Amino acid sequence: MKKILVFVFFIVFTTNLYSVVMPEGEFVKQRAELEKLKKELDEFYNIKEEEYQKNKQSIDKVNLNIQAQLDEIKKTKEANQKILDEIEQKIVSKAMKLYSKMKPKLVKIILQKKIDSGDINEVFDIMVRLKEKRVMKLLKMFDADTSTQLMDMISKYKNKPQGE
Repeated sequence: MKKILVFVFFIVFTTNLYSVVMPEGEFVKQRAELEKLKKELDEFYNIKEEEYQKNKQSIDKVNLNIQAQLDEIKKTKEANQKILDEIEQKIVSKAMKLYSKMKPKLVKIILQKKIDSGDINEVFDIMVRLKEKRVMKLLKMFDADTSTQLMDMISKYKNKPQGE
């Protein structure tokens, strides 16, 4: 019986000893797998980080190029606007000379057509540039409503502070 007890004790002891050794071996194996996986993930991350930096640099270059083109377009637009303003000023100047040289009745007919077509603001712009005597003659020729409306516009313009 002692032999059986010793044998059973021996089997139980070796089984317990094996079960303690087995998880420790498994742990080492899992740790090695995790380290390998970590290394692979670090490599993957580094590759993706490099790709991201390259893409970012490429996008930054494109943005700088776009900004440079926008600045060039703005400069061109400003230069074109300056030219257009000069041309418009010359046209207005010539038109004012023509209106000044025309007979008041003819100017009144032209301006009345503009008013009838809804361009009273354009008529106002013209009248503001004409000499005061000329404006008074023209206002006398218009009907009372039109003259009143233009006079109101002129008085508001003259009473407006400079720079507005």
